[in-house]
Amino acid sequence: MSNLAVAENTEVMSAGEEEQLVTMMVDDQLFGIPILRVQDIVEPQQITPVPRAPSAIAGVLNLRGRIVTVIDLRECLGAPAASEDRRLMSVTVEHKGDLFTLLVDSIGDVRSVPRNAFDKPPVTLDQRMRRLCSGVFRLEGQLLAVLDVEKVLDEEFIASMPTRTRPRLNLDRAKKDRAREKKEVAAAGPVKKGPANDAAKTAAAKKDVGAPTAKPSLYERLGGEAAIDAAVDLFYEKAAADERLTPFFDGVEMSMQGAAMKAFLAQALGGPKNYKGRDMRSAHQQLVHEKGLDDSHFIAVAGHLADTLNQMSVPDELIHEVLGAVEGLRDEVLDR
Repeated sequence: MSNLAVAENTEVMSAGEEEQLVTMMVDDQLFGIPILRVQDIVEPQQITPVPRAPSAIAGVLNLRGRIVTVIDLRECLGAPAASEDRRLMSVTVEHKGDLFTLLVDSIGDVRSVPRNAFDKPPVTLDQRMRRLCSGVFRLEGQLLAVLDVEKVLDEEFIASMPTRTRPRLNLDRAKKDRAREKKEVAAAGPVKKGPANDAAKTAAAKKDVGAPTAKPSLYERLGGEAAIDAAVDLFYEKAAADERLTPFFDGVEMSMQGAAMKAFLAQALGGPKNYKGRDMRSAHQQLVHEKGLDDSHFIAVAGHLADTLNQMSVPDELIHEVLGAVEGLRDEVLDR
């Protein structure tokens, strides 16, 4: 949280005179969040998308061992999508006991602004900005809009946005890939055409011709029984340590639960059909109607699963396939 170090050198004012805001830019607009609401500031390295989530949810990320939901402020504000190679930053806040991180274009400094300069959002302000801001400070040549965290993270507001599945975003890997591609292009020089090049193309074309082969199942591509067993064991370690999910494990024999999950997951991913337990709706009805199992818990589970597979170095495209298969069970698990 190096950006917040600025606050330590800021002259301390009485609470009645100054408001300290962590500032950030989103679509060329300056925003601020009260410094006491900010838990952390990081440059996210990897964001795992959640299939069919509202467009405001960019996905989930692992923040020091905790799975955190990522909210894209551009989507919330109705701003156009930025280029995929942009450098993203995120501001983590706490809301109703959970952590959320807000995806922004860039982070500014910590500003102390006079409280008596605080105004209600002007009527000329964009409608979405007015809805998500508690007010504004009019700075010299600039308008500083103060984000209302409760309004940004309002469940009804987020749920009102259209659902979609984002591509998996590995920001650190994307940077490395772009740098490597540039080096490879520079080293290779101009492409030479000639008989040798033509012969290589012909050989490649002939290699592709032949009888079609059956595509291995997702279960096989993940590594079979050994990989599923390891993934389920690691997943339950993560899920059982998550305070949001621990109430659903009360009274559950975890060894039996783990064995059933291994059999079910293997079958769901195209492996052996050895699962003998209840269907997902029957297995989760009591949790839904008596303990309040809902979409937020489903997303948390998907996040732990994605984090597990990533920790096991499963390729991105396979993780996306697994999450897609899990997403197909959402309505059944939540008894809808």
